[in-house]
Amino acid sequence: MTAPNLNDLYYFVKVVDYGGFSPAARATGIAKSKLSRRISELENELNVRLLNRSTRHLSLTDIGKRYYQHCKAMLVEAKAAQQFIEESKQTPCGIIRISCPTGLLSFHVSEMLADFMARYPEVHVHLEGTNRRIDPFVEGVDVALRARPLPLEDSDLILKVLSDRGQCLVASPALLEQYGVPSTLDMLATLPSLSRARPEEPHVWRLQREGEERVVEHSPRFITTDMTALYNAALAGVGVVQLPSLMLGNSLTSKALVHVMPEWEPRREVIHAVYPSRRGLLPSVRALLDFLAERYAALGSEH
Repeated sequence: MTAPNLNDLYYFVKVVDYGGFSPAARATGIAKSKLSRRISELENELNVRLLNRSTRHLSLTDIGKRYYQHCKAMLVEAKAAQQFIEESKQTPCGIIRISCPTGLLSFHVSEMLADFMARYPEVHVHLEGTNRRIDPFVEGVDVALRARPLPLEDSDLILKVLSDRGQCLVASPALLEQYGVPSTLDMLATLPSLSRARPEEPHVWRLQREGEERVVEHSPRFITTDMTALYNAALAGVGVVQLPSLMLGNSLTSKALVHVMPEWEPRREVIHAVYPSRRGLLPSVRALLDFLAERYAALGSEH
């Protein structure tokens, strides 16, 4: 069976929407005879009756009702596709409201946003640097950046992954010289540590090796949700810390920090953006999401 002419589906929907051939012809400027002929041809092609016709009344058959719903949905999607093309041609402008964890801001995102605004001078950014969980629906945020361990939770928000580079345990060489390089997970648990959490939360490292998973409890000297503070404390030799690999390229290369128990890998943590809806996405927001994905991809290839 060949696919029907999409114009015929449009004619069919318009006849139903306007309640007859004559009002549909007046509304669309398409001749009544053409509408009648094309829908009859559509019925013949489908080998079903979509409309019950009389001299004074027109109604949908049962199968016509279901077909109408599908055709209507198709036209909505076609309109959305056209809108996407038109919006993609527009120059990004206006205000974008963004939230971002402070650690991501310090290491990557602040520079990325500066470059993005330099590229699009008509865009204005309202940024909240915060480690609290933002609800874009409630707080009117266009894009919320997050870093979360897998699996990512389900929600009504649209999610775009920016980076999935994993985590690692690191410490300063001075700390390991003082306390010794751990060769077992039990020894690891005795070292001074840092925790990206809140004081009331459990302080554990969830580590994996060749399908085996272990949970290592530790007693951190320093507890904070700020990754920048943890990074600086690790550089100063305060303790062992788990941080995203993407943050550590330069410090590992210079050996300011070194891997601890590298055969054990912490749970992966994905940097991603969430936003309310794809449909009607502003050109500026779409441009920002594409720009961040491009920059994170480039950043990942450097390490």
